[in-house]
Amino acid sequence: MMTFEALRRHLAGLVGSDNVWADDARLVAHAIDRRQPRVVVQPETTAQAADIVALAGSERFAVVPWGQGTQMHLGQTPERYDLALSLAKLTRVVDYDVANLTLIAEAGLPLCEVYRLTTPCQQFLPLGYAGTTASLGGLLVTNTSGVKRWRYGSVRDLVLGVRVALPDGALAHFGGRVVKNVAGYDMNKLFIGSLGAFGVVLETTYRLAALPEDDCVLAVLFPTLAQVTAAAAALRAAPLLPSALLLLHADVVNDWHAVLPWTVQPPQVVLLLNYDGIREAVARQLRDSRALCQTHGSLADTTLAGTVLPTLWALREGWCHAASATALPWLHVRLGVVPTRLEATVAHLAQTPTFCQQPISWVADAGHGQIWARLALQPSLSDDLGQAVQDWLHTLRTQLRAHHGYAVVEAAPATLRQQLDVWGNPPGAQLLSLYKQYFDPYAVLNPGRYVAGL
Repeated sequence: MMTFEALRRHLAGLVGSDNVWADDARLVAHAIDRRQPRVVVQPETTAQAADIVALAGSERFAVVPWGQGTQMHLGQTPERYDLALSLAKLTRVVDYDVANLTLIAEAGLPLCEVYRLTTPCQQFLPLGYAGTTASLGGLLVTNTSGVKRWRYGSVRDLVLGVRVALPDGALAHFGGRVVKNVAGYDMNKLFIGSLGAFGVVLETTYRLAALPEDDCVLAVLFPTLAQVTAAAAALRAAPLLPSALLLLHADVVNDWHAVLPWTVQPPQVVLLLNYDGIREAVARQLRDSRALCQTHGSLADTTLAGTVLPTLWALREGWCHAASATALPWLHVRLGVVPTRLEATVAHLAQTPTFCQQPISWVADAGHGQIWARLALQPSLSDDLGQAVQDWLHTLRTQLRAHHGYAVVEAAPATLRQQLDVWGNPPGAQLLSLYKQYFDPYAVLNPGRYVAGL
């Protein structure tokens, strides 16, 4: 096996000494749960990146890919960490086909740059908002979908192709430029949400959407959880096409008082409905939604500009970044349930665990059944905190699995996260393990960060 000094010299020969760093500032900036790499390398081309991955595979050095670094709070602490592979310079747009609404770009390109390129052509990539700094590759490997998922789909619906560097030296391409581009197993899907455990995504192909003429949010206040979930079910069944269907816990509404117009008290819940498209269609759907909500006991409603939605979504994303970047006692858990189980699951969250110093606050996607919960931890229980949280997660996961649900820890203080099972035991873990053995037999790609054994 190559010595570390020999590795540094080899990397400098591949990408130039100006793109290889081992100084304390760079290593700390690329630490994960305080675990630092031994070197940071930043290729300027996809070919250089593929050579680095191949070198790591042949010499058994552990690699953690970095895009823009916005999602690094996800996953377990890496078991080994030799190279931080920065893709920050891989930002080239390979092809933008305006007529066919497709974009091919390198994985390090931030989504906000995609917005700058596509909005003058009245198009956009609905995986975030105009200020999203996450990279295209990062959004793919973390399976991060936008707030408008109910109408436009998730990453799985929007990605058409990927180009991936494998540890055996191969530079593989899956998918194409059109929606019907696969005969057999769609290999694109393997890399979505994988945290780079099977290969380093270097290039992505996405399907774009037409920029809407109008974009509005209807905020509706309901007295109880039961009434708001009943209204959400009726809205899903109605001949309406919302882009987003969100429920907000009272504490979340009060935290975001600069954006939302009310001060509310539990058990009150706020429903946010987003409609975009042709102006006349948006106006009709807002009118019909308001009437439907009134039949389910709504207390008040107001119409807001569509720009409020990305503002709120950015604040929610900021929860995880603050928890992972500081020692603040916050735990963030993402739950997935079928929409019909949303009320029961949120009601369970109302039972505040003993290790929390205040009630659990949450944001829920009533269209897809995802819940983002925020727990303020009791600092006085620090000695037994890890076991208490793990016991609570085990009970929660047992209840969720009975109805095909899951719970994933998204962010936590470093010392706590290292004591937790972040992923649980997801269905298909054995199959994923077989994929890992095939694509990365020596476990050099993000070792230990994905589900157990990967």
